Amino acid sequence: MRLERDEFVVTFDATKIHPDDLIATIKKAGFASHVVPDSKKTSTVPTERVVSDDPVYVAALARAQKENKPLVIDFTATWCKPCQMMIRLTFPHPKVAPLLQRCIFLKIDTDKHETLSKSFGVAELPDIRFLTPDGTPKQRLTDFQDAESFAKSLQAFLKKLDSKR
Repeated sequence: MRLERDEFVVTFDATKIHPDDLIATIKKAGFASHVVPDSKKTSTVPTERVVSDDPVYVAALARAQKENKPLVIDFTATWCKPCQMMIRLTFPHPKVAPLLQRCIFLKIDTDKHETLSKSFGVAELPDIRFLTPDGTPKQRLTDFQDAESFAKSLQAFLKKLDSKR
């Protein structure tokens, strides 16, 4: 259990309870959940652009293309404690805010934009995506990020983009 991340691991016997039933029970209790095989957290980044008619996403992507800036999407929810901590502590931090100004930063409430969230394969929160200006996903962060770790990830992403220009 990692309380600073509002995260815990549940080990269970799949012969006694189906993972879907366990997830339903956890969600009913108000927590996000997912099954990770062999207790190892995996995170994949789709390499293809997501096609969506969500007006907020369409507008942000158009702006990213027009301004030739990368798009950073923060999938969040009001009930997600780590997400709210990042909104309060990580994103406005002096090491992070100037980096985010070099991007189009989009916060997506997963409860209000369910279809878009599903299009991106959001299964847990926090979920942050780094996309190129044309909308190609390049990186995914799926844990609470303190200012130091988030700044390091975003700086590396921006540096990689700058080297390709």
